[in-house]
Amino acid sequence: MGLRKFRPCGAVADVKELEYISALMQTGKNHLREDGSIAVCDIVAFLMSRHGIKVSELEVIQKILCTFGDSVVDEQIEEEEDELQRSNDERNEEDELQRANKERDESLQSGCIDLIQILAMLIIPTLLKAKQSLASNSIRGESTSSCLEIHDSQKDDKRWPDSDIIQRVLRMMLHDATGDSAPRPLTKDLIQQLLCFYGEVEASQNDELVAAMALAASPDTTGCADNEGEPILFDQNTFIDALTKDLDRYNIDCENRVDSTHFDDVFQDELNGDLKEGQSVKTVRTLMCIDYTADTFRSKSFVVVLWVAWILTYFSYLETSQILSFAKLQCDPLRFECTLAQGIVNWFIIMFELSILGSAFAIVASAGNVSKANLLLVTIGICPVILFIIFPFFHNFSFWVLSTEKDSAHIKQVLYHLSVICGFILLIDPVLYVIKRILSMDSLHKHTDPNTRLETQIKQAASFKINRLLRNACDVHKMAELNGGARGHSETKYGMSMLAYTKLSDKKQLARPRQIWKEIWSGHLFDQEGIWLTTHVLSGNLAQVTVCVLLAALFISFYTSEPIKQGLEYLDDLSVIGQSQRWRLLLPLIFGFIFGELTIISIISKYIPSVVNTVIQFRTGGYESLKGGASFLKLRFAVDNSSLLFGSIFWGTFYTSIIVGVFMSVFLGICLWPDFAQVVGVLFANIIGIILTVMLKWVVLVCFRRFNSQGYYRKIPAFNNIVNIVLESWNLALTSSYMIIRSLYFLLAATMFIGRIDVPFLSEDACFVGPFELDSFPLVFKKDLLAHEAHRHPYIERLGVMYMLKLKYDDFGTRAGTYWRLLFIHALMPWMQKYRRNKNENIYADLNVSANRIWTGRMPSSKESKTATDDPLQKLKQENELLRALLLRFRQGGGPHTGSCPPIFYTDLEDAPPRLDSTNTI
Repeated sequence: MGLRKFRPCGAVADVKELEYISALMQTGKNHLREDGSIAVCDIVAFLMSRHGIKVSELEVIQKILCTFGDSVVDEQIEEEEDELQRSNDERNEEDELQRANKERDESLQSGCIDLIQILAMLIIPTLLKAKQSLASNSIRGESTSSCLEIHDSQKDDKRWPDSDIIQRVLRMMLHDATGDSAPRPLTKDLIQQLLCFYGEVEASQNDELVAAMALAASPDTTGCADNEGEPILFDQNTFIDALTKDLDRYNIDCENRVDSTHFDDVFQDELNGDLKEGQSVKTVRTLMCIDYTADTFRSKSFVVVLWVAWILTYFSYLETSQILSFAKLQCDPLRFECTLAQGIVNWFIIMFELSILGSAFAIVASAGNVSKANLLLVTIGICPVILFIIFPFFHNFSFWVLSTEKDSAHIKQVLYHLSVICGFILLIDPVLYVIKRILSMDSLHKHTDPNTRLETQIKQAASFKINRLLRNACDVHKMAELNGGARGHSETKYGMSMLAYTKLSDKKQLARPRQIWKEIWSGHLFDQEGIWLTTHVLSGNLAQVTVCVLLAALFISFYTSEPIKQGLEYLDDLSVIGQSQRWRLLLPLIFGFIFGELTIISIISKYIPSVVNTVIQFRTGGYESLKGGASFLKLRFAVDNSSLLFGSIFWGTFYTSIIVGVFMSVFLGICLWPDFAQVVGVLFANIIGIILTVMLKWVVLVCFRRFNSQGYYRKIPAFNNIVNIVLESWNLALTSSYMIIRSLYFLLAATMFIGRIDVPFLSEDACFVGPFELDSFPLVFKKDLLAHEAHRHPYIERLGVMYMLKLKYDDFGTRAGTYWRLLFIHALMPWMQKYRRNKNENIYADLNVSANRIWTGRMPSSKESKTATDDPLQKLKQENELLRALLLRFRQGGGPHTGSCPPIFYTDLEDAPPRLDSTNTI
């Protein structure tokens, strides 16, 4: 049993996962923005790579960032560009165009969506579900529950939000910003007060935005009033209206539809040729049938079997030696120059043969492996499967590099049969598709593609994970209430939850392979965690199964070979009457075969669990991502190396099983062979002697340690020194045996890890010899996982839907709705505040207090350090008095800034209002 590995869990892991998706979506080459913000170019790159949507950076700023981010587009950019286009004949055209492009680039670079705004987009479906709960009377009356109560989910669905989540957050906001959690009339001053408290100072000073936020919460066109002109009560119904009024275009039922992808959920009408409303987007062909990065084909199992069938067909029928004969150089083969040149030519020939034939076979066979493919493409895809896999099994012919003349060797016979079996399996999916298409043309849309079902599970996983994120945040508030309830009503929920969050250190043990296989069988790994198993790993896993069968064929071929027959005849000559000696050779062979098969089974059973645990480690912060620095950046370089995985998994498993089988057979054969009996006897005698002396040493040392040792200290130093001298002398001989055993351990472990490219065998200190990395395959393995995560992570898929909805519908999402959702996040998850990219650092940024310096992460300068007080404790006490006074002033709305923001700041206690005492009086 290996060392137990743990990963973060709870609210800390949720924040790490948000950092992780930000690190995946950022496209910078040499650095990552550690604040987690997503730039315009990142969104453009994602939409093209994942959905094939071609959109300009200016469009992204105008439609997405201006709604969900903080960017304000310079409206003159387009006018300037149009004017420059009309003045093409002017002499200064080139200079003016360069100037406009430079200004445009600066404008584009300033646009970002920060991590808290990303989270505000991710919770949109959850807020709509909460609104539906309120509308269907699932929540009756005002709830008096707090975070201390047990979660009550709608219909016990883990993807449905807690029934009182809106009420909880509303009470937190009102309690912290006004000092009283009771609902009150919604006014513009109240909105400004909420924005100010949570640091949105610039937004609070934007009268147009504040008016829009009031209008979003009001059925009246003037805002802050109902249909009868009465002031609106800011309760949970008003709050949920403000949060979701601009989100009518999103359909929460899409996550349960098994017949639509994320793209279909937005552009289904456009795909059907019936664009009733909204705007269309420009898409480009991405060759979805061979997209092994985003896995956008119809059936993943088809691709998995296809590559295994190709490798089996290659070794069955393709004659590499025949094509190499055409490229034989006319030179003396005994000369080194000739041998070198011939070797180079041979490998170039093999490269072209595999690249051309393999690529042609994979592309043509996959032509129909797309959603809603026409019959012609599916028929074209069936042809190479029949011609190159099935037909050669039943007919013998020879044409250039293809020879179907059958060999009688066992290994060849196994290859023939495995190849044709894979060929028939490949025909199942396209043939069923053609039959359904012919017999039921009108019901084609009801047929669910395998990958579409997987996308549905990704949608459900996104809802599950966001709901879990909100519950974990509420658990932090629960802990804050338990720890801070005695401090009195004047303490803010914001401050108490921040303090509780800093104390979180929960960790959870990584799942064992057996547990992961159970999660795969139950489906929870897909519809709750949203794990996307990559095609490379699945293909390699199936190829490992074929290695199991091939190893059996190799064993039979070797057992019937001439050397083994001669060995058995030799043993027959040594046999005594009635006592056969054949077991001395057969037993090592059988044990070697069994150990080789067990090695393959062990590797097969661990690959997919290793994928899952690696992904979970990245998501929860077990492996650093956004703040991982160079270690994560190198995982973004040369992602195309993931094409090495399939062949590496196949050959690595094959070599491991062969080496383990041969090693065990040779070792047992030497031990049992009659000619080595005397040598083996001496060897075992020495081993037994070493074991007995080591056991004696262990018994003596156990007694000695109990008698003379106490931690790192000795009870009788003199006696301990004598024992150490004896051990030093004895170990000079004993360590020679230890090193031999250690060498065998390392050789065995290295052999076992040849086929395990998913985990590093060498540590980071031992993996490099100068600038050269000895084992880079674990990095390639992680690159493939991260490339798929960047396209298929549930959060990223949901963000893609939000982007596409905004590109299609201008009325989906508003800045007012975005700021209401930001307030929701600020109140529920105040620890996300550090990821907010405000132009103003903080409403308390001008205060020269220690807490503010710690919060902003700014280290004091040398000048500040010199002028610091000699009594830090006294200084902190003074700062706490000042902050309490400011909070009192802010709550009471005193001073000339009543009802607006920011409040008055005081640099000295003499100028500040007095603090509250324990009776809440001045």
